[in-house]
Amino acid sequence: MTMNEPVEAGHDEADNASRIDGIVAQTKGDLAAGHVSDLREALRQRFEDASIAVSDEQLDTLTAEVS
Repeated sequence: MTMNEPVEAGHDEADNASRIDGIVAQTKGDLAAGHVSDLREALRQRFEDASIAVSDEQLDTLTAEVS
């Protein structure tokens, strides 16, 4: 399959937002099941594993949303 249309500006941000949402949802489930002892570190590691750069501020905000 080839691309016949140009890639829209901002597509990476939308893709990352979806990926971040997915990681947050997965982490919420793992937290509820008791599989996460350090929430902030779990999120940081998952974003690193997914090659998603998040700032410390974003990480703090997401940690607060999950807990």
